[in-house]
Amino acid sequence: MSKRQLKTYILLSIVLMTVVAITIINYQYSKKYVIETVEKETKELLNSFTDETNKFSNERVNELKLIADYLLLLDGEDEEVIKFLNKQSENMPFFTSLGFINPQGKLLAGDGSAFPVNQPESFARALKGEIVFSDLFPLYQDSNQIVTAIRVPVGQDEEIIGVISGVVNMGNILGAIAKKSSLPGTLYLFKEDQLVFSTTDETLEEKVPNAKQLVNEMQVKENGSKLVNHKTGHYVMYQRAGEDWTVLVDSFSNDLESHISSIFWRNTLIVVLTFLILCGASLYIRRNDVREDNMLKRDLLTNLPNRVLFEEKLTKDLDPTSFKNFSLLFINLDRFKDINERIGYQLGDRVLFEISNKIQAYANRNELYRVGGDEFVIIVPSNSEEELESLTARLIKLMEEPVELSSYESIWITLSLGIRKSVLGDWPDLMMQDATFAVQEAKKQGGNRAVFFSQELANQNERARLIANNLVQALYNNEYYMVYQPVYDLSNQKITSYEALIRWESPLIGSISPIEFIPLLEDSDLIVPIGRWILRQVALQVKLWELEGYNDFQVAINISVKQMMHREFLNDVKAIIQEAKISPRRLIFEITETVAVQNSELATQILSELNHLGVKTALDDFGTGYSSLSILKLLPIQQVKVDRIFIVEMEQEDNKSLVILQGIIDIAKNLGMSTVMEGVETTEQLDLLKNMGAQKIQGYLISWPIVAELAIELQKKTWKY
Repeated sequence: MSKRQLKTYILLSIVLMTVVAITIINYQYSKKYVIETVEKETKELLNSFTDETNKFSNERVNELKLIADYLLLLDGEDEEVIKFLNKQSENMPFFTSLGFINPQGKLLAGDGSAFPVNQPESFARALKGEIVFSDLFPLYQDSNQIVTAIRVPVGQDEEIIGVISGVVNMGNILGAIAKKSSLPGTLYLFKEDQLVFSTTDETLEEKVPNAKQLVNEMQVKENGSKLVNHKTGHYVMYQRAGEDWTVLVDSFSNDLESHISSIFWRNTLIVVLTFLILCGASLYIRRNDVREDNMLKRDLLTNLPNRVLFEEKLTKDLDPTSFKNFSLLFINLDRFKDINERIGYQLGDRVLFEISNKIQAYANRNELYRVGGDEFVIIVPSNSEEELESLTARLIKLMEEPVELSSYESIWITLSLGIRKSVLGDWPDLMMQDATFAVQEAKKQGGNRAVFFSQELANQNERARLIANNLVQALYNNEYYMVYQPVYDLSNQKITSYEALIRWESPLIGSISPIEFIPLLEDSDLIVPIGRWILRQVALQVKLWELEGYNDFQVAINISVKQMMHREFLNDVKAIIQEAKISPRRLIFEITETVAVQNSELATQILSELNHLGVKTALDDFGTGYSSLSILKLLPIQQVKVDRIFIVEMEQEDNKSLVILQGIIDIAKNLGMSTVMEGVETTEQLDLLKNMGAQKIQGYLISWPIVAELAIELQKKTWKY
């Protein structure tokens, strides 16, 4: 898992945990709020019922007092009393019945009936002047109704002449009050320990555990509260209403439980939805990561697996625990850089795309990768060398068909291949280095061929790696040194200049040929500091020779393209000349025609500034490029150094080479330039060049490149060439 994926999953987990925490807090808060609200409303309802009960009782007592006062105005006849009570019953619906009890205990009811007094104890107390609420008893007229009697004494001239009895059914009254309440609960009315009224058919024992204990507690305490179930907010509250009445409210109902449950499930739904959303986001991110990972492992131009996937494949197949025998075919297009510059990068991409299609069709089921600009790799099962040669030969032959750029333009591409077989103990970098070296060997042989990596190439590769790895340290360890090869003037018969050449003696590798390390310097940015070092060494050597009395010759220095095009080149030249305190005219800078090919305008400007400074300029290896004659006209140079290939061909071929060489000498002379013939090794070559009018020669005939102390000694020698 990548760091980016880990951070993403941690963030999503934090979001999920935050939502869960907030949801839990919200649920707990909402539940607490609901329970507290229920508790508050239950208390309010309890107080309301208690107040209503007390109010009702007081109102009925007052009404009975008024009736008692009216009875005193009657003449005391039973018929008239019954008639009066009957009329009052019609106006007072709260009373189930009204009656008058004489001191002897005879009760006259408003409906005309007469019967013995119920609850004689309360009657006896009323005769003594108390207002009394009797205990519960069945109604005489309807035994299904459990009622209580309110008994008010009727007094005249400070003498009690009877008792007014009003029978009320408290259950009916509280039922009416309960209907007006919105609380989803149950109301109970107790008279001492006896249940008088309930708004539900369920008994208190069915709804409240230890209900008997609660009822006993109500006889002792005037009010109390009990939380039966915290999860559902189930409260039971009671309060004494007076006259031994106790009101009890039970808040429990299915509606309340479902309300809390709905809060729970709503919050659970939020968590689930959040989880699903985060899972979706995680899957989306994962899919994007996979897509990006595939993009990182796929070449955008050809859609082939790229170097990343190739290295993963190599690492897996070379693992000792799962090692596989296979052959790696490293393919490189010949001279593609030149082709790319000639036809442009867009058409160059078109060529790469078409070539990749050809190779892919050829590779069939074998694994093909694009590992670089014009580099491809095919991994094939490990076969014999004969089979691999046949396979690569067919691939090379496949390239004989040109790539069609348009209806009127085609281009031919050839391939160089390096073949490397896997060996137990290999690692990816080693295989690629070896295959690359085999490709380079194929290119050295002219390209359009395949080369097997061998032990001989392995040794060369190891040496090349050592050389490449020690290039930088060699400069700081002073392993480089300078040698000087004289240039002989035929007309003056003396040495008029030297060419300064770099050499490398490594304590680790030994003596290293310039052919081995100079191309590496040229291809890297090391050529800039190395070139600066060479210029300083030569300038200091020229100054030393001047101090020794030798000052009638010049020293030529090879300047690379990268060095000359570097922005600090001219400043470096001026600084070193000033530091060494020598004349710029003692120096000759040799360049190759590659400078003009890369940037002729800038090259002309730099060379002109060098000439203005006093430094002479020369064109080295003349005749080896494609535009030599035009360069003589283009660049501000004073000397032409003719490549040694012309000297070799002059002896091996017919008169055509002599004619070409003669033409070069004549053209240079007519342009006011001197010529130096490189690679002169025999007197026969010297005689031919003299006859052509050559001015200067350089080669083993005069001297090998030698150290400064020996090179200066050649000034003392008498020459006869």
